[in-house]
Amino acid sequence: MKKYFISAILSFSAVLLFAQENIVESVSTKEPLKLRFRKNVMRPLGKDWYITLSGGWGMPFLSTNKRSPLKEIGDKDWYQRGGDLSVKPLYGTNGGGFAFNFGWGHMFNKNIGIDVVHTLAWHPEKLDARIDLDNYYATQKTGTFGVYVSPHLIMRWDNGKRFGVTGKAGLVLPIFGSTVSRAYILDKQGRIIETLGGYPILPLNIPGLFGLEIELVGKAHTSYYPTVGVSASIGFDVKLSQRVTLFTEVRVQAYTIRLKETIFDEFRQTAYLNVLGIKIPAPNGLLAIPSNVANVGEAPEFLKHYVYRDEITESSNTARYGYKEIIDLDPTKPQVDINKPMDEPGVKFNASTLYFNAGLRIDFDLWTKKLEARRDNPSVGKKSASKLRKR
Repeated sequence: MKKYFISAILSFSAVLLFAQENIVESVSTKEPLKLRFRKNVMRPLGKDWYITLSGGWGMPFLSTNKRSPLKEIGDKDWYQRGGDLSVKPLYGTNGGGFAFNFGWGHMFNKNIGIDVVHTLAWHPEKLDARIDLDNYYATQKTGTFGVYVSPHLIMRWDNGKRFGVTGKAGLVLPIFGSTVSRAYILDKQGRIIETLGGYPILPLNIPGLFGLEIELVGKAHTSYYPTVGVSASIGFDVKLSQRVTLFTEVRVQAYTIRLKETIFDEFRQTAYLNVLGIKIPAPNGLLAIPSNVANVGEAPEFLKHYVYRDEITESSNTARYGYKEIIDLDPTKPQVDINKPMDEPGVKFNASTLYFNAGLRIDFDLWTKKLEARRDNPSVGKKSASKLRKR
């Protein structure tokens, strides 16, 4: 009995081992479940990567009042000579000009995708403010070179042949900017002394007898705090080939940016006394500021460096508002430190632009038209589809 029992156990074990070998062999020769599942998933129609190259010209958009951050130059275009008077605001932005764009993106399907546009923009020099009087002239012009990054959500439609429409909406982030301003002042009425020191305009000009003339020439760059704006466009597409598309677009790039500080790279100031028609250099110590400054290295920090604050208080380093003095005339008033930058109230600039661009889009679709035809026509044989998937 024991002998038969042991034989039965051995026979049963042999059957189990044989069955296990068949199962292992069967599993090892078949594809994993995950691969079997992915094999039956078709790639969305129109899914691909692409790059774009474009360029265009822009004009100021959403214009606001322009101004100079310097009180000596103001916030208007003011002309007054003899019996003529014209005082008007200057509308515009710090945008406009030429732009070159490089972009890359991904379409999730034929209609929806995302992209990122990198823009190099040159905003040409424009007038910020001007005062043109018989005894005072001041003007400032500003130009900017900027680099922007704009992520977008894309919606695209085409007629299945050559023509299509693409819409984008997203953000614009200024990541680099070089803003250069040129200022010129010719003062024959003491206005510079008044604006810097908070004094009333002094009657320093007696025609034919005596006069004080101050000339200031400066070139400065301004830096900004980070900001975020909006970017949107509508474009029209024409397919030149399977992978190359010509497009034109109208794009809005709009943002405002807050000034951080202005630093003069060039600074020259000369002052003359005009006595009976003869000009002689004004000696230092005559004015509340240095009379003659040959270059930016000689200028005190107070004249060549402006820092923009959210609020001017009693601790601010400025004499414009009567709380502090440049020179010690009133012992009850504190003095400014001319070895430190001048504090100014904060200013925001508008840099919005409406661009008209044209360029090319190059698609890198990894799936052929035959595969797309397979998606639209399920009757295509499995063998043919399998070959396409291997490509």
